[in-house]
Amino acid sequence: MDFQKNRLLPTTPPFLILAMVFSIFIMLISVTESFSQKDDSIDISVVNSSFIPLTNIDANQVKVNVEYTLEDEKIQNQIINAVMEVYASNGTLIRTSTASGFAVQSDGGEQVLRTTLHDKSLQSVSIKIVFTDLTKKIPLSNAITEDLKLEEASTTD
Repeated sequence: MDFQKNRLLPTTPPFLILAMVFSIFIMLISVTESFSQKDDSIDISVVNSSFIPLTNIDANQVKVNVEYTLEDEKIQNQIINAVMEVYASNGTLIRTSTASGFAVQSDGGEQVLRTTLHDKSLQSVSIKIVFTDLTKKIPLSNAITEDLKLEEASTTD
C-alpha cells in the first residue's frame, strides 16, 4: 500500500502531466531568451576620450563621450545606467563611476562619463564601459575598452 502513495494517482490523465511538463519547458525557454537578448539591446562606441590634469584642483580627470544606438525597441524610454570602470596600468580597478538614470532614446544619443582621480602618479589608465539596467547587474550593451595616456597640461602665454 505504501508503494501506491508515492505514485501519481491512477486517475491523473497523462495529458495533464504532459501539459505541465510542456508549460515548464516553455517558461524556461522564455526566461533564457529574455536574458540572452539583454547583451545586445544597445550598441555603444567611444566618440572621444581624454585623461587630463585639472586646473582647479590637484587631480586628473577621465572623460569619455559614448555614442549609443538602440538595437531593441523594447527598452526604448527605459531608465538605465552607464558604468565606467577605470584601471591602473597594472590592471588594478581604481574607480567605478556611473552616469545614472537616463532614458534610452529611440534614435540613440550620447552620454558623457567623467571621473576624477586624485592619484597624480598615474600616467595612463584603461577604461571599460558598459550600459546596464538600473541594478547595474544586467548588461544591456556591448562592453568597450580603451587605453588613455595622461595629456600635458595646457599652458597659456
